[in-house]
Amino acid sequence: MSALAQRLLDDLQQAVRAGDVTRRETLRFLRADIKNAEIERGRPLTDEEIIEVIRRQIKLRRDAIEQFAQGGRQDLVEREQAQIAVLQEYLPPQLSDEELLHLAREVARELGASGPRDMGRLMPILRERVGARAEGRAIAEAARRALAELASG
Repeated sequence: MSALAQRLLDDLQQAVRAGDVTRRETLRFLRADIKNAEIERGRPLTDEEIIEVIRRQIKLRRDAIEQFAQGGRQDLVEREQAQIAVLQEYLPPQLSDEELLHLAREVARELGASGPRDMGRLMPILRERVGARAEGRAIAEAARRALAELASG
């Protein structure tokens, strides 16, 4: 069992003992998703793969928040936000927007990018360098900003 998987199990047991319903339900759902991924792959997940499952869970909850907000269900929005807060505790420290933009500018310079049409060349390299330290949406936004700066001079 990976270190992150063990931490999730320990934290789940602690949440059950403490009666923390939000944490308990969030971690149970996450562990079920991890188990499904392990069955699909036929092996235990690495910490990096577990982080990807966590990111997927956060994305699903953000999508649900949009739907609940449109439907006027503030109670469900708050529940999903609380679950996202629990999940984010298991992600590595995230890069700030400024750090991400700096990295995007650096990669764009290395590639000799000249504007937005170079997005396809920039994104794979930027994603690799950032790794799990930022979400895909934030990486794409930083890349767009860096390329727009290059295009405008």
